[in-house]
This record gives sequence, C-alpha cells and structure tokens, in this order.
Amino acid sequence: MTRFSSLITYKQIWTQSIFWLAYFLFEWLNTGAYLDSFRQSLCLITLNLPLLIIAGYWHLIVTVRHFLLSDKMLGFWLSLTGALLVFGILRRFLNYTWYYPTYYPAGLEKGFWYWPKIFAESMQLHLVVVLFVALDLVRHVLRQQRLSETYRREKVSAEYRLLQSQVQPHFLFNTLNNLISVSMHQPAQMPNLLHQLGGLLSYQLHESHRDTVPISKEIAYLKDYISLEQIRYGERLDLQTNFNYLINSDQIMIPPMLLLPFVENAFKHGAAQTEGACWIQMHLSISGNRLVFSVENSVPEGSPAPFASGLGLTNLKKRLEILFPGSYELVTMPEAGQFLAVLKFDI
Repeated sequence: MTRFSSLITYKQIWTQSIFWLAYFLFEWLNTGAYLDSFRQSLCLITLNLPLLIIAGYWHLIVTVRHFLLSDKMLGFWLSLTGALLVFGILRRFLNYTWYYPTYYPAGLEKGFWYWPKIFAESMQLHLVVVLFVALDLVRHVLRQQRLSETYRREKVSAEYRLLQSQVQPHFLFNTLNNLISVSMHQPAQMPNLLHQLGGLLSYQLHESHRDTVPISKEIAYLKDYISLEQIRYGERLDLQTNFNYLINSDQIMIPPMLLLPFVENAFKHGAAQTEGACWIQMHLSISGNRLVFSVENSVPEGSPAPFASGLGLTNLKKRLEILFPGSYELVTMPEAGQFLAVLKFDI
C-alpha cells in the first residue's frame, strides 16, 4: 500500500484539520444546545471524535483510494462492510462503557450486543465519514481536472511549437530553389538577394517563436520575402499588394508567419510554373476584430490546384485549429487560369 505520508500532503492536512475542527465545534454547540448541557456534549464529542477520525482516514485511504480507485471491488466491499461492523461495535463500546454510566444510565438497560443500537451507532458515525470522504473526492476530482487542463495546454503548446519549427525548413527549401535559379540566370543580383535573405532569417530567429507579433512586423517580413521573389521573376511578374496602410500598425497583434504559406504558394504554383507573363494580387484588410487576407494568382492551364496538398497546407491547417478552433475561415477557389485563397480569423 502507498505510504501514508505520500497520500496526505501538507495542504490536505490543513484543509482536513479545518473539517474536523468545524465538525467538533458544530457538534459540540448543536448537541449542547439540544441537551442543555455543553459539558455533557463536550464529553460525548471528545469521546467519539478520535474514532470518527480513524474511521474517516480508513475509508479514505483504504476503502476508497486503495480499493475503489484501483478498481479492486472485492477489497472495497470487504473493507466497507467490515468497517461498518467494526466501527459500529467500537462506538457502542465507548458510549456503553464511559458515556452511558454518567450521562445516560437508561442506555444500559439494553445489553452491549444489542444489534439495532450497534447498527444505529455505525450509521451515525459513517454519515460524518461519508461527508469527509466526499469532500476529499471532490477536491481530488477538481485537482485532476486542473492537471488534465495543464497537460492539455502543454501538449497543444508543444505541438504548435513543432508546427512553427517546420515552417522554417519549408521556407528555406523554397528560398534555396530561388537562390539556385537566380545564381544561374542573374548572378549580379546575388549580393542583394543574400542581404534580404539574412533579414528574413533574422526575423525567423528572433520573432517566429513568439505567440504574437505586431502586424507591422509581419507585413515587413512579407514585403521582404516578396522583394526577394521579384528579383527572380523580374518584369514578367505583375504584382499588386495593399499592405502599406498597415505598415505602421503596432497595436494589432497576430501569430507570426501565419500568412507566409499563402504568399509562398502564389509564387510556387503560379509564377514559378509560368514561362511568360504572370500576375499576383494580395489584399489585407481588417474589419472590427476580423482580419481578412486574400491572395489571387494566375496559374498555367491544366496545372494541379495549388494548396491541394503538401506540408505547407497541412501545417497551416493544424496551426489554425490550435490558434482559432472553430472560429477561422480558410477558402480556396480554383478557377480556369487563376486561383484564389482567402483566410479570415479574429485578432
């Protein structure tokens, strides 16, 4: 059996001591007022309280924790029925030997082994014991709920951190493909491109681990990423954005790197798949506490629909479910020659 010291913490000792003290005062004052003798009441409660405490901890530690909570039902019923009998007899012995001769001689008219009285004594004692055990079980259930909620939050937080960490290698993979293309066709642009890449990596290093960042920082990050991509596609890409009016908004906070997958996919599945002229339109707006981000881009005829699969979309959906469970909208609308993705969530 688990050691008693490991079952009862200091906080439990304190709260349980308050319970027994409160019971002692209530029973003493209530019975004393009924008998019109607080001395007689004090004798009765002082005589029976130690047995009540022993019975309370027996049922708490043995009957409930050791047997019931471990699903050992045979032991539970044996402990319960045995304790009902034993503690009933012990209470009958205390009262019959010390209380009745002084304060209630009429109680001696019945013999000691008068079973209806033993049964009544046992029930009176166990009514208090049931209340004591029930209060402890309620405390135990509430504590387990708090622990479960803490573990759930920690698990969700760890999962979200993992998803955040997956964004970085996914981003680097796409960016390295750009570096290879630019180094082959526009080597003169490499110094500027590497400088911009350094800024993007710095943002990921210092900001991506935060829960939220000012939307101005996120927009600046997107603009740097877009500038890096534009070096690769040059004049054949017609790009329109409306981020500028929010570039100084430091009061609006959003999760970092949540909008990046839309921008990445617009280039990856649109411009990167097109040899000639192509276009991308990005719009960011805020209405009340709702952010709306839409990205529309041209796609070659017959190409597979963007956002249909892949790590980027899977990662994004999981992050959205963690951040905004049931309160976000993610809509994708593939059409002939173009593709539209819209994200809405509360800020």
